[in-house]
Amino acid sequence: MRPEPVACRSAAPITTVRTEPAATTPSSVTTQQLPPAPQPQLAQARFYAFSPGVACSLPDLPLDGYYVGVPTSEYADSSPCGTYVNIDGPLGSVRAQIVDRCPGCAPHQYDLSRAAFEAIADSSDGVAQIKISQVVDPNPAPELFYRVQQGSSADWIGVLFSGGGNSLRAVDLHSDAGGDWKPLHRGYDNYWTISGAGPGPFTARVTDVYGHTVEVPGIAVTPGQLRYTGIRLYDPDPPPATTVAAPPPPVVVTTVVPAPSHCNS
Repeated sequence: MRPEPVACRSAAPITTVRTEPAATTPSSVTTQQLPPAPQPQLAQARFYAFSPGVACSLPDLPLDGYYVGVPTSEYADSSPCGTYVNIDGPLGSVRAQIVDRCPGCAPHQYDLSRAAFEAIADSSDGVAQIKISQVVDPNPAPELFYRVQQGSSADWIGVLFSGGGNSLRAVDLHSDAGGDWKPLHRGYDNYWTISGAGPGPFTARVTDVYGHTVEVPGIAVTPGQLRYTGIRLYDPDPPPATTVAAPPPPVVVTTVVPAPSHCNS
């Protein structure tokens, strides 16, 4: 027999595939949503002789403070009471608190305390064209306070809440003796009232229009006394928006290793 010629056969190469994570590249994903800043509105301002008997029932207002009375169409159910507005006039700007209603004001007309008006215009003019915008989460955050209304009892209670900075959306009351949360109704005088709540003491849950919520404990049926709570509805310096690292797709590395040759002789 003749010997067969030498034949070399190469096996198929061996392919190795491995997956390696890529370097992390963060993508900015904001987890905190802030309310949009209200846009300034063109309006007209006048001034009046401010006195402490304001429609919003806010107590202890200094006579030389910066205050605003809003037209009846904006006063609604007293919801703007205690909030703040920025006012730009021909001679300057001022931040003032809404404390009153102006029955004689047409839409987009505002009554300013004399001190507020003189900060933005010449009082001899009597009337000034202004830009006015609502302040959201004023800084520093004011301290929440309350006062139980005269005539309150176990059968009926009224509570004035202010110092929240923003307009309040809801106040609920919970008896410390137990039971469910009960919603209060806001009146034209800025007091929140409910019938049949019981003798107390109570815890109040206060919520503003931007969703900030706090609980105020230890509310007794003791009319007339003003009580500061040491509580603020929001953090005046909120933490920066956090970012979530979005992982990039993995890297696939393919390595080809030649297989050894098999030679037959």
